[in-house]
Amino acid sequence: MYRLIPILLAFLLWVPAALADRHAAGDGSLVVSDASARTITLKGNGLIFGHIQQGTLTILSYDAADTSAPQISGATAKIVGNGVVYSGSDIRFLLPNGRYSLRIDGTGIDISAVGKGSVVATGLGTADDGTLSVNSNGSQALSVLTSSASFGGSSGGVAAGASGKSVSPAAASPALAKVQGGR
Repeated sequence: MYRLIPILLAFLLWVPAALADRHAAGDGSLVVSDASARTITLKGNGLIFGHIQQGTLTILSYDAADTSAPQISGATAKIVGNGVVYSGSDIRFLLPNGRYSLRIDGTGIDISAVGKGSVVATGLGTADDGTLSVNSNGSQALSVLTSSASFGGSSGGVAAGASGKSVSPAAASPALAKVQGGR
């Protein structure tokens, strides 16, 4: 048994190094925590996963960079217009590697992404609409005012304002490129 400990430690140190090597220079991160949102629109390239306690996930487009298929649980897929819509409670999703365009609304929303992309979020206007953080910078509280941010590259801040502008679903991506599995 004691002989396995050094092997396990070596493996535990090797896995993060191998995963870190997969990401290109300039990749950033996005974290949305416990959000209650009227809409969160995400466009990016890389890995994204999350959980929605109650709400809707709409995949406007997804183009896998390899053979890894998206994994969505907790809801059945319905094709609506140019998107694939998942509605319900306790929805979990993973889009492992590729270019994506998503729209999410609901409560209890947690999202993590690694790569490059942008997010536009509008809260429901509750006392605590959750937080948004990009590139390991400080968290910004979501509110009824629209917040937007870019992650990856040289970007790094969350902008919030009263402009009320958000990315419309049609402008986010006019066609569903490729959604594998979960249909």
